[in-house]
Amino acid sequence: MFRTLGEEPQLPIIKGVYYTWNLLFAQPPIAFPDSLWLRALFFAVPILGFTFIIDSIVELTRLVRDRRLSEQSWCRIMAQSLHDHVIIVGLGKLGYRTFQVLRRLGHRVVVIEQDATKPFLDDVRAERSPIILGDARREALLEEAGISKARAIIVATSNDLSNLEIALDARRVAPHVRVVLRMFDQAMADKITGVSNIHVAMSQSWISAPAFATAAVEPNIVSSVIMDNRLVVMQRWTIRKGGPLDGVTIAAAMTAHRVAIIERLETQAATLFPSPQTMLHAGDQIAVQGLYEELANLRPLAASL
Repeated sequence: MFRTLGEEPQLPIIKGVYYTWNLLFAQPPIAFPDSLWLRALFFAVPILGFTFIIDSIVELTRLVRDRRLSEQSWCRIMAQSLHDHVIIVGLGKLGYRTFQVLRRLGHRVVVIEQDATKPFLDDVRAERSPIILGDARREALLEEAGISKARAIIVATSNDLSNLEIALDARRVAPHVRVVLRMFDQAMADKITGVSNIHVAMSQSWISAPAFATAAVEPNIVSSVIMDNRLVVMQRWTIRKGGPLDGVTIAAAMTAHRVAIIERLETQAATLFPSPQTMLHAGDQIAVQGLYEELANLRPLAASL
């Protein structure tokens, strides 16, 4: 119409498209024309443009709404397509940290969470991991999460009875699946592990207690864990000149003193799991792991403050 009725009979197509595009957003590309048809176009096209914009906004809103409604269907389909994955029940702080570690290790994860307002859900969505909202005490929800093809299930809600019920349901539905259970009462956790064929039942306070205790009395302790009722710790030492670790290899130090040297720092370069043939020298910084009592006896001789 710009070419036929306008003042430029030889108007290029691309220029006519540009005029129409401007007019679509109520930006007159040329002076108000004499042609009645073009004048009508000057009024009609902006109306069509605003209608298009409003319709696009409405459509986008509908798509966002439908995506939220269909998210659960998509997550169930994705969960059913997985195999050898890990199911995490409960996305509190413990569940989310566990999720992060599993993803860093390269494992596929399906999350079951009852509270749709949990702050970590968006982070799980960003990882494109399926999230199934609902109460995991319903066996149907475990089946939707692909329990029959899962590698393991980690039950980490804040309710001991709910955790136990979910764990027992998982064992019944999928006897092969590895069950890891969070319990606040370690005595109950030990009993459950012994009689319910649940592989691991752990109390968070039992795991954290050694770290709190050793941090209070030994500031150089990096980590600690209870193994068979014995306290195993990792400490950072600086090798003392003339001490039992000065001038010996890592293999010799490990054999003589029953410790594991996990890391060696020399001239600002850290080597994780150094070779057993590596020679230790005064001033080297090492991360050494062993029984607390043995490290406590060895440290005054081997390490400088």
